[in-house]
Amino acid sequence: MSGKHTSNHCIYGYRKDPNNKDHWIIDEEAAEVVRRIYRMAIEGKGPYEIARILINFMVFGLKDFILGSVCFFFICILSCLMGQKKIVLKYLIFYVVIAAIQQLCAFLPQAIETILSIFTLFIRVMIPVVLFASTFIATTKVSELIAAMYSLKIPRSITITFAMVLRFFPTFSEEIHNIYDAMKLRGIALSWKNVFTRPVLILEAIAIPIVMRSASIAEELSASAVTRGIDNPAQRTSFIQLKVHAKDWMVLCFFLVAFVVLFFCKYQIYGRI
Repeated sequence: MSGKHTSNHCIYGYRKDPNNKDHWIIDEEAAEVVRRIYRMAIEGKGPYEIARILINFMVFGLKDFILGSVCFFFICILSCLMGQKKIVLKYLIFYVVIAAIQQLCAFLPQAIETILSIFTLFIRVMIPVVLFASTFIATTKVSELIAAMYSLKIPRSITITFAMVLRFFPTFSEEIHNIYDAMKLRGIALSWKNVFTRPVLILEAIAIPIVMRSASIAEELSASAVTRGIDNPAQRTSFIQLKVHAKDWMVLCFFLVAFVVLFFCKYQIYGRI
């Protein structure tokens, strides 16, 4: 009965006191959400309606949309500088379409609105991540990546793992196309008709080849890497000599400043936007 909390994790609405780990203090940002929930409950709103309002607030909140869009804009600039203008255009159009769908969700029935809002929110958040990953894979050679990571003295285990992952996904993408072509030859092409009329067969035709080929690809890449001496503990040399130029420092400084500004906007003036 000492009065100390029995849980190591603070409940929503509180955070640990920096000066005393056993003392909880109010987290003003989260507390405002908690107060809003209680106000809606006092007004007679049920749990389902409160959940729907909170989801809509998260999806359509101006501050989150602005910060997310600014982050996406910076990644678009970086991708354009790396020569991926066509990819940027595709993702930009897709981002606008998803944002428009989010606005239209307000005119749908409650059940559909909630499900579609969560789905579109997830997609909108993931678009910048996928764009950056696509640009990185399209513009970075594995050999150059390994040389750069070794020159930065990054541990060998991390370098090898990262190189294997970078080699795996392009190969896996080719296998997906091969599986799709094989399904079309067998007369079970991936279409909405087959998804609703033969769902089990479609799942079997996709899942089993993917699992089998994924294991095979991993083994082949591992064997290839070992054959090339990637696990050799001796000091490695490289034909590729990488240097950091003035343009690289300029781009790095620009995005570091942008990150600091976004971080400040997110956590310092969070409630003012």
